Amino acid sequence: MNDKNMSSLKPIISWTPSLYDRISNQYDRLARWLFPIGDLGRERVVSGLEPGQILDIACGTGSLLEKAHQSGLACIGIDTSRGMLRETKKKVPSADLVQASFYALPFSDNQFDYVVETNAVSGADINPGQVLREMLRVCNDKGEIRLGDYGSSLQDGILIRILIKIGILLGDYPHNYQELFHEIGYKAEFEDLGWGGMYQYIRVVKRLEGGESHPS
Repeated sequence: MNDKNMSSLKPIISWTPSLYDRISNQYDRLARWLFPIGDLGRERVVSGLEPGQILDIACGTGSLLEKAHQSGLACIGIDTSRGMLRETKKKVPSADLVQASFYALPFSDNQFDYVVETNAVSGADINPGQVLREMLRVCNDKGEIRLGDYGSSLQDGILIRILIKIGILLGDYPHNYQELFHEIGYKAEFEDLGWGGMYQYIRVVKRLEGGESHPS
């Protein structure tokens, strides 16, 4: 991502809450066409979770929370789009839903067993470090942070650079999540889910010695 041509690219779509409101009832169909790998990320994020409370910090139409509910978890979701929350409620009527920003989660410290996100923190206009700190703040000490998102690949080449350019034009930036978590004081591991290592499953595994217990 040091290529000047890439750094000068600007998204052609502005993914605002009002846009999500307008497309909310068609979003799942659109996502299956544009981003079919996203379902793999959701499956991986919820796999193997024990019963508990799960918070999805950008729940969209509720596809992940639907999977979590089927696995017996108590589901809580936030999103900035009222339309997307309506779609979530259709899939998971029992979910507790809040219209809010993931920059300031309206929850107490250490509240949740699992705090997750898919296909949200990678937005080109997102401050990922701030979001990750909030996720860590509301997750309890025995809980887990899990992400399924677009990240920086260890691979290089023409195909990777093309995918990066397409991603930026569509509003996504490939963040290095391992590095971001390390800066906060946490160790994260990741799995390659596809796209030449650019679509990843990321899981926080432990707090580093001297790391922040409740990032702020």
